Amino acid sequence: MSRSQIACAFDADHTTVVRVKSTGSALFTMTMCRTIDGGLNDLGSTKGLKIARKLVAALKEWQEEPIALAFSPPEILTLPAWFPAESPADLRDRLCRIEAGYFLDDVESWQWHDMALERNPDQPAALDRRMLMFYHSRPGRLIENELLKFYTVGWRGIHIEAVARLSAITGEPMPVLELEEHYAALYISKNGKIGYFRYWPVREAAERDYFAVTELTSAPIGGVPVKVTGSAASARSLDRISRETSCSIEPLELHPWVSTEKGAGKSKSPTATIRAVSTAIMALNGGTG
Repeated sequence: MSRSQIACAFDADHTTVVRVKSTGSALFTMTMCRTIDGGLNDLGSTKGLKIARKLVAALKEWQEEPIALAFSPPEILTLPAWFPAESPADLRDRLCRIEAGYFLDDVESWQWHDMALERNPDQPAALDRRMLMFYHSRPGRLIENELLKFYTVGWRGIHIEAVARLSAITGEPMPVLELEEHYAALYISKNGKIGYFRYWPVREAAERDYFAVTELTSAPIGGVPVKVTGSAASARSLDRISRETSCSIEPLELHPWVSTEKGAGKSKSPTATIRAVSTAIMALNGGTG
């Protein structure tokens, strides 16, 4: 029996909406893809309600289907943490709030994404490794509150975990290098869970390239191709990274994981499309752990 999932990916200036249908084990088809002008920068301003209404109208045809939300904020604060093993979601949320109170002013103006990491061989059985990612809450809360008036909103969070979950489909290690205007990140996942994670805020292209080269020459890549994505993954940067590392680099693309139905439409950004689609797939497969 087929099931469908709507997902919305929010970057700085655009909102990408997709509908993904599951027709069996690891078989997915994108049946709709649209771009709405306006993203997180606008949702945090007076334009926010206007964009929210556009999104509600765009989803009117699928009012009975669940929605998942993926945010790609320009600023993320990361914090490695250890939580009691197999803690329920409400306890993890309370622990995240406690951690936030130690180093953030005005905790209520932040949201957090609590991401499970792969277990280390020598990890104590009583503890789980987590990566906490904090981001400003106003844009996300505004859009979620508007959508909740008409739709069922399920999973929400930062896109990184959703993209990493794609490795569960292939069962192969998947290194992903993200190059964005204000940050660079490298994460390596296998069977859907990240084992290696690095995140650097950056101010200019040279810092971004330095991070990429440094990480790719020291991280446990294991000889598999590195998937590159992000709005700042320019041809010039990729050429330099390729020359200065021994890694095989290729774009993170949609087609290995999902087919596209004729007439589904196309986003303005391949990066946003893969983030939205991976979020839909993760929601179809049961969300986070």
